[in-house]
Amino acid sequence: MEKISIGSEVGGAGGALSYQALKCLDQLWLAIRTKTADASAPIEMVKRLSGSYLGTGPNPRTSKLFDVIICGGTLGIFVAMALSLRGLHVGVIEKSTLKGRVQEWNISKKELMELVKIGILSEDDIGKVIAATFNPNRCGFEGRGDVWVEDILNLGVSPMQLIDLVKQRFLSSGGMLFEGHGVSNIFIYDDATVVKLDNGEALDARLIIDAMGNFSPIVRQIRSEQKPDGVCLVVGSCGRGYKENFTSDIIYTNSPAIKVGESRLQYFWEAFPAGSGPRDRTVYLFTYVDAQPNRPSLEKMLEDYWDLMPDYQGVRLDDLEILRVVFGIFPTYRDR
Repeated sequence: MEKISIGSEVGGAGGALSYQALKCLDQLWLAIRTKTADASAPIEMVKRLSGSYLGTGPNPRTSKLFDVIICGGTLGIFVAMALSLRGLHVGVIEKSTLKGRVQEWNISKKELMELVKIGILSEDDIGKVIAATFNPNRCGFEGRGDVWVEDILNLGVSPMQLIDLVKQRFLSSGGMLFEGHGVSNIFIYDDATVVKLDNGEALDARLIIDAMGNFSPIVRQIRSEQKPDGVCLVVGSCGRGYKENFTSDIIYTNSPAIKVGESRLQYFWEAFPAGSGPRDRTVYLFTYVDAQPNRPSLEKMLEDYWDLMPDYQGVRLDDLEILRVVFGIFPTYRDR
């Protein structure tokens, strides 16, 4: 397993490209299942304070007031650009450098055109960010036949190019980006909010938007360490050496539910051509589980992936060059 340690850049499925990152994510997944993560109460990041912050009189605090501050830049930059186009003064906080991942995002042309409709992208931009196009696309369940569809999740978009394009456009429109700083606290007053960064800087805004994802400290505070009702577990890889590489699988099963450790799971596949080369292909294995202690680890799923994937794709592992390995966990909740 240590051989998958090919780099440290964040991967496209919510994980990273190194074995150490896999172990760290598995520790988090174990903590979620056993409810041992941060046994103490979650940090109270958001605090409500009574009274006015902006003040009244001859010098109210409005000169540097943002209309909106968005915490989390990967998806937040798109919201920020849309708001900036409407004349709002917007700031984006990103704890690292805001850049897209290597792993492509799958999307349909119709969905991309929504970004054109609201002005974030132009039609020329779409051509620049599409890395791969493939049709037809298969949906199928073992023993039930296949359904082939056209133009559904059939584009691979380069997050690196897409995010950089929107980032530069946002900055050119007057937006402000605060990279390399995390959020320490948010104070909510009657007429404004104040965001304290981990470097001590304070930013004032009328509205705060949380775009930090499922593991946002704001979400943790709201849910008070509530165990998720369901979790999607994903492992996969992008490899070079696939000879048949023109179509995709949106969701596919080639076996019934199988026993994995103490659990019985239905594994699903997704596969599609990658934009990095004509024989490059991304293949995901995913399943849906509850967060009980006996559910399998991501490492166990990845071991199953290497065992099962060659038969699914009709290849030999020895004939493939593994470019990157990706993995992630996606919790879901019934309420709120």
